[in-house]
Formats: sequence, structure tokens, C-alpha cells
Amino acid sequence: MVRAIPLPVLVPRMKEGDREGQRRGPNRRAAVSRKPLPLPEAPPPPRRDAVFGMCALDDKGRISDARVMAALDWESGQRVTFTVAHNVIVIDADDAGGQAVCGRGCLRLPVGLRRAVGIGLKERVLLAALLEPGRLVVHPMVQLDRWSMPVHTAVLGGER
Repeated sequence: MVRAIPLPVLVPRMKEGDREGQRRGPNRRAAVSRKPLPLPEAPPPPRRDAVFGMCALDDKGRISDARVMAALDWESGQRVTFTVAHNVIVIDADDAGGQAVCGRGCLRLPVGLRRAVGIGLKERVLLAALLEPGRLVVHPMVQLDRWSMPVHTAVLGGER
């Protein structure tokens, strides 16, 4: 035969005020009105004066990125000129330019300019559309390697 042993009551009895969400007797405090804490200021939005894209040159040395071309507002037939500066190819809209944007929105990079900055066929490049002057800058991957090497070295704890 099993006997039941009464256990002590662990939960105190509730009074009517407790059921309504009120506090008991001497612990009741006066309501304090507090001002809300100020919110932190949002960081400024990132600059939007450049649009970036990546593409691979095709077997004829052409580059194409619809988003970059649309940002520059360059359409089929837009004449352009090419220059090399700081180991990148700089492309400007110019009505007297020797080449034009093709019907599919691509540009053929002249072989001499590609060689000057170290871009081979079917190689990937970074395209930067600088909106204010309306200029397209083509960066070779070698340049991206140089820019990212200090960060990658730091991430690896100085190992190489």
C-alpha cells in the first residue's frame, strides 16, 4: 500500500488584486514617467557615384555589362575613345571616337591597350562606371590582387 505524503504549498495564494495585475501592499511604487532613450543616428548612405560590374572578355576582346552601360546611359551606337592611365583602360563617350557600343551593349577593347595593362582574352575584369564624368574604367585582375593582398594577409594573421 502506498501512502500519499502531503507536500508544502510552493505557490502563495493569490488575492483579488494579484489577479488584476496589481502589486501587494508595501512594495507598491509610484508610477514614474520616463522619457524614451534617444535612438542612435543612422550612418550616412554609401556614395552612389560609381556602379561596379565584372565580366570576362570574350574571344574577340569585347566587354559587356548591361548594368554598367545603363548607368552610363550608353546605348548602341555611342562612340567612345580609349586611353591608358595608371595601369587601367579609361573609356570616354566621344562623338568623334573610333569605336562604338555594339547592338548588344558590348565594347571591343583594342589589343594594344589590353596588352599595355595586362588583360588577356577571356580574362575577367572589374568595370567601374564613374557617373559624374560619364567614364568607364576597366581594371585588370592583377590590380585587384594588389589591392586585396594587404587585407588577405591581415586576415591570415600575417601568413602568406
